[in-house]
Amino acid sequence: MSIEWEKSVDGKKLEQFLALMDGVQGELEVQQFEMRVRAEENLQRVKANPKTRGAVSQSSIETERGRVDRYVVLQDVTRSDSASVNSAMSIEVGRGAYDVTLLSPDGKTINEYTVAGFEGLYILANAANLPRKNKGGSRTKRHVTIRRKKGVKYGRPSRRD
Repeated sequence: MSIEWEKSVDGKKLEQFLALMDGVQGELEVQQFEMRVRAEENLQRVKANPKTRGAVSQSSIETERGRVDRYVVLQDVTRSDSASVNSAMSIEVGRGAYDVTLLSPDGKTINEYTVAGFEGLYILANAANLPRKNKGGSRTKRHVTIRRKKGVKYGRPSRRD
């Protein structure tokens, strides 16, 4: 015995038709709201902790709506990290330590230092009841080299200027 399934309903693919049903969309909104509330609770708990407060001081939880899906997003708007697209990702899953070498315009080493890594805070993963997969950020050893520009007297200008 074989069952034949229609591949489309009302001119839409079956998956899209089901995803756009009122009951499914309503449940997505409920799930998004509950996850946002849990994520905001997690973020406030982290902000209240003196050990982690600085890493998330400008972070917030936002919601987005796609045509079908709903999203809960960790936004990080720290001015010093504005050039980094991965700052919210680093807060969520952590970051491995990496070495930095500061070079003069002619290529001589001026300074070398290590930026410490830190464990992720898993604000969204905990809110969504997801398992933690990444333990401690990047496993790849990184080294960053910064070459000072000619005419800049005291190294790289601060991003805060």
